[in-house]
Amino acid sequence: MKYEFNITASISELVWYPDEWSDEYKVHPNFQAVMKRLGITVPVRNIYERYFDSPVNSGHVLVYHEVEDSVSCIVLDTYRDPLDQLDMIQLGWRSHSSDYEIRRISRKFYDECEFAVRYQEGQSVLYELLREDRYPRQFRYDTVFEQKMKRYVNFAGSPTSKE
Repeated sequence: MKYEFNITASISELVWYPDEWSDEYKVHPNFQAVMKRLGITVPVRNIYERYFDSPVNSGHVLVYHEVEDSVSCIVLDTYRDPLDQLDMIQLGWRSHSSDYEIRRISRKFYDECEFAVRYQEGQSVLYELLREDRYPRQFRYDTVFEQKMKRYVNFAGSPTSKE
């Protein structure tokens, strides 16, 4: 059985700036705790920087698994809505239902977000986001963007694409 968490928050919640006068940042300790508990490595720095380097009306759904065909995963919908001024993304993760520690960590992650909109947990809160038949999805804003789902599997800490 699986248990899922779905959060809508600013992409900036994935990182932490220890010195407000410096451009140096680290993966936020709360998100680091989620990755550690699930045993899944997400290249946060690459995703964060690519997000801000990409034009609005773009961004794919990225799914990271610990091993192929694993129940556990971390998903980030990095679509940049042209009208969004807070850089909101949808993110979530799936774990085994008996893991109460991930529930505590997930709630802590959300509660300590500066810009968070929604928190859901349950057995199928990521169902729509992870449905393969939804992709490619089309977004129209001046131009048409086709969003894809991209899957990655961790092998010794480095993700390998499974598009």
